[in-house]
Amino acid sequence: MSSEHHPLADPGVRPRRARRRRRWPLLATLLAVLVAAGVYVPSALSAPLARASAELRIIEPVTAQPAQLAWPAQGRAAIGLADGEGVLATNGADDAGVLASITKVVANLVVLDARPLAAGESGPVITTTARDVEHWNFWVADNASVQPVSPGLTFTQRELMELSLIPSAANYTHTLIDWAYGDMDRFLAAARVWLDERGLTSIRLADGTGLSPHNLGTAADLVALARYAVAEPAIVEITGMTSAEIPVVGQIRNTNRILGIGGITGLKTGYTVEAGYNLLFSATVDVDGAPVELVGAVLGGTSRDANGEDVLRLVASAAQHLHRVTAIAEGDELGEYRTAWGATTTAVAADDVELLLWGDERAAVEVRLDPLSAAAPGDRVGTVVVTAPDGARTTVDAVASGALDEADALWRLGNPAAVFGG
Repeated sequence: MSSEHHPLADPGVRPRRARRRRRWPLLATLLAVLVAAGVYVPSALSAPLARASAELRIIEPVTAQPAQLAWPAQGRAAIGLADGEGVLATNGADDAGVLASITKVVANLVVLDARPLAAGESGPVITTTARDVEHWNFWVADNASVQPVSPGLTFTQRELMELSLIPSAANYTHTLIDWAYGDMDRFLAAARVWLDERGLTSIRLADGTGLSPHNLGTAADLVALARYAVAEPAIVEITGMTSAEIPVVGQIRNTNRILGIGGITGLKTGYTVEAGYNLLFSATVDVDGAPVELVGAVLGGTSRDANGEDVLRLVASAAQHLHRVTAIAEGDELGEYRTAWGATTTAVAADDVELLLWGDERAAVEVRLDPLSAAAPGDRVGTVVVTAPDGARTTVDAVASGALDEADALWRLGNPAAVFGG
C-alpha cells in the first residue's frame, strides 16, 4: 500500500466543494431579499391607500316662533308670498265668499289672455256704440259703479282697463269684455276655462263685473289670483295708480284708499251688500333689509275704512314673522378629514344659501362629503343640499379648505399593513 495520503483522508483539509455548497443558502436568502425589496418598495410606494371619510359637523336648523297674525275680527282672510305657492296662513271660514268687484281682476286677466298688453303699451283703439250706452243704463239700474259714456267715444285698451280697475266702472268693464269676447256669455265660458286651467276651482262667476252675489271664491284661491295679477305688468301699473286722466271722462280716482300706505301697492277693492267690503291686495314689506312682496285678500269688512285697517294690520304682522336665514354661509366648516398617516383638512361651504322662512319653519341641511386620500386647496369634496319647507332644494359645493397631503415614502415603507390592507 502506498504511503501517500489522499486529500480526502486528511481531516485538516475542508473539501472545496462543500464550502461552495454552503454559500448557496446565503446567496439565495440575499437574492430573495433583493427580489422582495425590488417588488415591495415600488409596490409600497405606488399602492393606492384607503381613503379617509370625513367626520361631519352637525348643523342645527334655525328656529323661530309660530306666526301669530293680526287677523280681522270677522270675515275671511288669507296671505301669501307673491313668488310662492299656496298660502302662508288663512283665517275665518274656508268656504267661498262673495267677490264683489274683485271679479274685475278676473275679467281683466281673462281679457289679457285674449288680448295681451305689455307694460306701457296703450293697445288698440275701441269706439263706443249705442250698446255701451245700454250697458250704462243696465248697471245704473243695478246701482253699480259706472262712468259716463256716449256713442262714438274712443278709448285705448289700456284706458278701458284703467276705467275698470281704478274707479271700478262696471259699464266700461262690460265694454272691455264685449270688445275681447263678443258678449258676456262667451266671456264667462272663457273665464271658466282660464280659472280651471290654473286650479282656481272655487272661483265662480255669474257676471264679469262683480255685482252678482253668485260671484264667489275662497280667500286661498284669491291669493293665487293675486299672484296672476302681479305677474301682469299692465295690471300692476294700473292698480298702483292713485288716479288717472281719461279723455272725455276726466280724472278718475282709485277706490283703494290705502294705496301707498304700509307698503300697499294694489290691487282691487270690492263692495256689495252681500259681500261686505273686500280688498284683494299686494304689498311690499322690508324683511331684514330686503323687499318681499306679499299678496292676499280680506273679505267681508264692515266698512271701507275698517277693511283697509284690517289689511294694514295683517300685512304688518305678516312682515314681523318673515325672516331671512342663512342656512349655510360661505366658509362654514362642514366636516374634517384625517388620514391614517396624519394628514388633515377641513371641508367648507363654497357659497351662501339664504332662505326666506315663515314663522317656525325650518330648513333641512344635508352634507354629503366624499372619501379622500389627497386634495388640493379648493378641490370639490362633496355637496351641501339645503331643502326649504316648500321642498325647493339648493345645492352648493363643499371644498377643501387646505391641502390633504398624500402619504410620504417613509410612511408607506414603514406601514405595510396599512398600505396593503393587512
